[in-house]
Amino acid sequence: MVQVVFVHGVANRKSDAGFDANVAIRDRRFKELAFSSADFTIRNPYWGEFGADPQWKLASVPNFDADYQALGIGAALAQGGGSQILEAARIDFAAVVGALSVAAISNPNEAPAQDIELFWMRVARYAAAQPKPAWLGTVTDDAQFCDRLRKEAEAGAAIQALGFLDQVKAAADKIKGSASNLVNGPFARAGREKITPGLAIFIGDVFRYLRENDARTQIRKTVSEAIVAAGKQRKPNEPFVLVGHSMGGVILYDLLASSETVEGFSAAIGTKFAVDLFLTVGSQVALFEEMKLYEASTSEFSGQSRSVPRPEAVKNWWNAFDKMDVLSFITSPIFEGAEDFSVDTIAGVLDAHGAYFSSTMFYTRLNARLKNIGLAP
Repeated sequence: MVQVVFVHGVANRKSDAGFDANVAIRDRRFKELAFSSADFTIRNPYWGEFGADPQWKLASVPNFDADYQALGIGAALAQGGGSQILEAARIDFAAVVGALSVAAISNPNEAPAQDIELFWMRVARYAAAQPKPAWLGTVTDDAQFCDRLRKEAEAGAAIQALGFLDQVKAAADKIKGSASNLVNGPFARAGREKITPGLAIFIGDVFRYLRENDARTQIRKTVSEAIVAAGKQRKPNEPFVLVGHSMGGVILYDLLASSETVEGFSAAIGTKFAVDLFLTVGSQVALFEEMKLYEASTSEFSGQSRSVPRPEAVKNWWNAFDKMDVLSFITSPIFEGAEDFSVDTIAGVLDAHGAYFSSTMFYTRLNARLKNIGLAP
């Protein structure tokens, strides 16, 4: 029989719509696709009840009107065409000037030339003094807008003929090309509405776990009991697998890296505790070690000396990440004996963190690797 313990990540609550159904679907996929075994037991210790509990029900998260109107320049910029910048400027001239200046002088690799910076400072002063210039009603497209803006900024200054028109046009093209990513854009607003609540709970759950308090103790106890139960039921030579998604991987590593905890597992199970596979998925295990946040973290292992050894009780450690998942990190530069595997779910940034277990290719490729090490028939 295959013994699997799956530890969920942050922002998982039983009160969420479809929670139990999603767990059942994921269990079935692990059983039928990944391990392809009828003789299979999976435990899902639930620790969400000890996580963050926002007392104002996330009232601090900004809300936007459903139609995204009259909240700024984003809608005009997202419409396309040859007058995106102009239309946005007619809505909020200062906001457009601010966006243009960011596009023009925000190069993390090099500082802007002083004359370029001075030019954009003059543009900003002009916009502050003329928040609704009358000429916005006389120009007809973005090219005319850029030219007129340049002339207004240069008026009365000894900075003419230095190629600033090209600077303005380049900045305009840059913000038009990334209009959907603007904070004021409708797609970005929709994205924030979707991702911010989950991110807020993520931050809360992480802090709840890292603090030495009752919540941390209860989370570790809940997960440890599931591991011990699986270990007791496991027969000799049967596969024993621990899977941690996101924060679940952090919790599992924290337990596995503690020699005292592992000794406790061995005593409770009645035999030496060992894990055939530790699978972390979309997890922050390595990031937390870089920041030295674990009980077992020590300056003995660092980028200046050497990598951290894989937990002694772990025979194989695989770490799955998606390049589009901003909450996933690779492990091999930090830990000895950890293998990283890229998962391409084709999900966008907003959905990639939870998309692993909806991808049949994830389970299929996992199954092939499990067969290679004798953990699947």
